[in-house]
Amino acid sequence: MSALSILVAATGAPDDEAAIAVAADLAKSHESVAVVVTFAPLPIGVAMPAFAGAGAAPMVWRGIEDRQEAIAARVEAVVGEQARRFGLARRRGAGGALVKAAARDSGWATLMGELPLADFTIVAQSSVAGEGPWTGPLGEALMEARSPVYVARDGESSAGRPAAIAWDGSPEAGRAIRAALPLLKQASEVAILQDPDGLDTDNDAGADPDRVNRYLLAHDVAAGAVIRVRGRRIGPTLVQAATAFGAGLLVSGAYRHSRLGEAIFGGATRSFLTNAEGPHLLISH
Repeated sequence: MSALSILVAATGAPDDEAAIAVAADLAKSHESVAVVVTFAPLPIGVAMPAFAGAGAAPMVWRGIEDRQEAIAARVEAVVGEQARRFGLARRRGAGGALVKAAARDSGWATLMGELPLADFTIVAQSSVAGEGPWTGPLGEALMEARSPVYVARDGESSAGRPAAIAWDGSPEAGRAIRAALPLLKQASEVAILQDPDGLDTDNDAGADPDRVNRYLLAHDVAAGAVIRVRGRRIGPTLVQAATAFGAGLLVSGAYRHSRLGEAIFGGATRSFLTNAEGPHLLISH
């Protein structure tokens, strides 16, 4: 089993526990280290404390610091609980470990310090749903670092369950498959999902699912069955197909259009992120 460099961005939400549990399970099965960073978003409006009056500003910031410390303490407690549950060490250098990253000047600095060598970053569903932290500094950090993102829907591992790959021949989809290889090796079977009507006609050969199967076989992953899907809204259609296949993990490229464009007009990536009932999601942009 290949080792992984796993990062978790915890925001203080209740479902952080699910993301940390998935990371702990992966650290255990891959004899790897999972590092947890606390990246708690600032409350709305704190960038303009002057509205509360000049004298109130220090009190506002003290309140923010207290909140951040409380979130960090909750995350530390969950890390300890999951480390005990999976029998993991609490220090780097061990074969299987779950550790809290040493805090730098800010959550941003801590996260950016850990991202360069992370194979992927695990976040909870609440981080990407609606107007969650994904729309702010957390999303910007992950986009800037071009980190593949694993969205944990719950705390159950996808290992031993089927996995689905959304394949359109794009560089984004290819990066997602490469990042997901260690996870695909743990899958009971693989399916390649493709919407023939949504393919780039200039890249028909590149989108051939046989290319994916040749790549998978070269990396000791069994070839996948090809499932053609069609629908007016391809994002939900792909999620439905992955769910019908029994997939515990959906692997896909992301944001072939800008994030702003997808936020305004919708898109497959947005559908993937907001579908909390779907399989775990690994995306790369």
